[in-house]
Amino acid sequence: MAYQFSLSYYYITEQHDKQLDAFSEASGDSRQDLINQYVRGWLGRNRPYYETLARLDVAKREMDEDEWAEVIVGQGFDALPEYKNPIVDGEISPSPLGHIILPTKVDRRDINYIFLTKQNYILLRTAIYYDGSKIAQYLSRIIYEHLQRNWEPLYAAQVAAETSNDWLKRR
Repeated sequence: MAYQFSLSYYYITEQHDKQLDAFSEASGDSRQDLINQYVRGWLGRNRPYYETLARLDVAKREMDEDEWAEVIVGQGFDALPEYKNPIVDGEISPSPLGHIILPTKVDRRDINYIFLTKQNYILLRTAIYYDGSKIAQYLSRIIYEHLQRNWEPLYAAQVAAETSNDWLKRR
């Protein structure tokens, strides 16, 4: 069953906005579908880190895993009981997204939701909670990281091939 992760907006640079539009047009995927793919990919690549965070949270609150997951899905972190054992320095490794800082000049774009599996929904909630940022900020950093890392190797050639067959020429 897919879980709807609600958000109102995200931030994107002008260049990434144009790139997202170009690839959306070339691929037929909506911007929302592409962002959904970026988030799923991020969580997939960093699953061990986020699973470790979730397990740590369950252990520190001394909760049953099923109860913890139910609360996260149904109500979020604010509805969890307090930690019974505090998290101490060094128990949490640096976030894989910690080095990503959005540029100061970004545009705000509306979005309503993305769909995730139950595990990805829980992991994203966990990631945002431990990052300490707002949903829009966190997802914006995922989008920024994805396009920075992947535009040239994955998308640029596909977009260019929409208007030119130069890729078929010998090099």
